[in-house]
Order: sequence, then structure tokens, then C-alpha cells
Amino acid sequence: MRTTLTLLLVCCCQTLFAQNDTDLTLSDLRHAELQMTALVNSHSLEMHDARNSLAVAEYDLAVFNSFGQSETAKTLALDLFLEQDALSNAIEELEQLKIMYDRNNLADVTAQMVLDRAERSLLRQQISVELAQTAIAKWEQFGMIHQQRELNDAVTSAKLNLAYLEAEHVSSRFELNREIDDIKLALAEIRAETNNE
Repeated sequence: MRTTLTLLLVCCCQTLFAQNDTDLTLSDLRHAELQMTALVNSHSLEMHDARNSLAVAEYDLAVFNSFGQSETAKTLALDLFLEQDALSNAIEELEQLKIMYDRNNLADVTAQMVLDRAERSLLRQQISVELAQTAIAKWEQFGMIHQQRELNDAVTSAKLNLAYLEAEHVSSRFELNREIDDIKLALAEIRAETNNE
């Protein structure tokens, strides 16, 4: 009788242990499947963001190539033209002042003060023209190339990020699928052992 009770108790414990192992393995499987769902959802969002970043970078590059270079060059040329026009005005004004003061014989101090002011204005305008010319040269030599390089780098970086994310997610999905397969195998083994007993 005692042996029968002991055997019954051992069988019950084995069944409970097997059921507990099954429950734990099923819980692990559900957890891994939830992780896979979360991974797929986060992958979708990250890829969407990466594709948007690439689209923005490609758009910025296309706009620069279509309009940015020529518009910047036109703006710099206009600045130069305005500075040259202002320089011409300053030269004409100085010449007119010299003629006017020469004819009117105004007081030497007043005339000299007005002429000095006009000459300083002329000098400032000459410097402004030189700066505008330098700005154009710098843009053509460095600025345009630098801007182009930055935009190209942004496109390349966005493409690399997209490829990296794709590879990372493929690797993560592979690892998680392998973990799910291992759990399913363990669950099948537990069930087989339980059925054999």
C-alpha cells in the first residue's frame, strides 16, 4: 500500500513538474513571439524614418543641383553689381563735389571736409566691390564644392543608415527566429517525454 502511494505520489510530482516545464516553455515561447512582433513593428518605424531621411537628403541635393548653385551665383553677381553701381555713384559724387567747390570758392575747411568725406565713402565702396568679387571667387572655388559635398554626404549617409538598419533587423529577426525554434523544440521534447511516461 505504501509502495503504491509512493508510486502515485512520484507520478503526480512528475506530472506536475512536466506541466510546470511545459507552462514555463510556453511562457518563454509567448515572450519570444511578442519580442518578434515588437521587433517587426520597430523595424517598420525605423525603416520608414530612414527612408524619409533619404528622401529629404535626395530632395535637398536635387534642389541644390537644379536651383541652388545658379541662384547663389546670381545673388552674388547681383551683390557685386550693386556694389559696383554704388562705387560708380561715389566716384561721380566726388567728381561733382570737386567741380562744385572749385567753382564756388567756398571756405577751404568746409570744402576739404566734404571732399574728405566723399573720398572715404569712395574708399569704402571700393573695398565693398573687392569683397563682393572675393565672395564670388570663394563661392566658385570653395563654397559651391563644399555645399555639394555636404549634400552628397547626407545622401550617402542616409543610404548607409538604411542599409545598416536593414542588415541589423535581418540579423535580429534571424536570432529571434532561432530562439523561437529552440523553444518550440524544447516544448516538443517535454511533451514527448510526458507522453512516454
